[in-house]
Amino acid sequence: MVSNQHWRRTLTLIGGIVGLFLIVAVSGARVVRQDIGHVGVIRNGAPWSDRAIHKIVNPGDGPVWGGWFSQSPREYPASQVAKTYTVTADPERGARAGTDVVTVPTKDGVQVGVEGTVFYHFVGERDTEALRTFDKSIGTRQFRAHDGGELYPWQGDAGWEAMIDALFRPLLDNIVRGEIGQFQCAQLVPSCVLIHRTNPVTTRAQDAPRANIARVERTIDRALRADLAQTLAGQFFWKLHFRISRVTLPGNVQHAIDTAQASYAGVADAKARARQARYRNRANRLLAETYDKSPALAKVEELKAIPKGSTVILSGSGKSPQVLAGAGG
Repeated sequence: MVSNQHWRRTLTLIGGIVGLFLIVAVSGARVVRQDIGHVGVIRNGAPWSDRAIHKIVNPGDGPVWGGWFSQSPREYPASQVAKTYTVTADPERGARAGTDVVTVPTKDGVQVGVEGTVFYHFVGERDTEALRTFDKSIGTRQFRAHDGGELYPWQGDAGWEAMIDALFRPLLDNIVRGEIGQFQCAQLVPSCVLIHRTNPVTTRAQDAPRANIARVERTIDRALRADLAQTLAGQFFWKLHFRISRVTLPGNVQHAIDTAQASYAGVADAKARARQARYRNRANRLLAETYDKSPALAKVEELKAIPKGSTVILSGSGKSPQVLAGAGG
């Protein structure tokens, strides 16, 4: 009897230990799936292991074995996902709230606002070694988000945008400042010639504002790729393209241009009226000469000018007709 109770207790204890082990094992097992737009970086998390990168989960993979007690995947944009970073004075279009247009001086000292968008791709699964390097360096840093909090780049869109804003913006500002500073205002915004004294600007096609802006874009593309690779110590971004949507002028400068354009419009209107008066005077002189040469034609035109409803008395002596105005005449 005593022996049976002892065995039952032993078996119960063993069963409890096995059950506890199974619960821990099941809870520590991690099977993951990855959506098509992100690549996952899994790090170990078990007490007996380090925190090194354990596995890369490609976009669209799953379910795949993630390991025992491993951390949830750190999600980064897949290599084929086109990302954008916009600088604009319009809060409805930019990725950040408020005014964030890049303001830089031109060669002749006019402060212009440059609004544009950087189109880029992250390295993602395209280069797993570069991805691992990124996760071990930049992925371990926190960046200030729009709400004032600190986020890692892999913590959703807010974390990624905070990282991009911190990395892209200083480099972009510096590059744009250097490139725009090589041009006069009129070489980028044609209306600047109305109010600002500049050196003579050539009118060749390659010096037109549209061509100049295209040259600025190409130069910024090359400089931004090189600066990012040097600053971050790695090629983590590719297909970088900066496109300028518009170049704006300060409010007072734009107001002066609008005033000048209105003045030019008024001058043009006055010239048109003067030209019209000259033509009308010339026509009147020709008409008077015609009437002098043909009194009969003048008489006909005189009769045409008589108001309707009037009584006309003609005399045979060649005198001008008498007109008796009737009611309403």
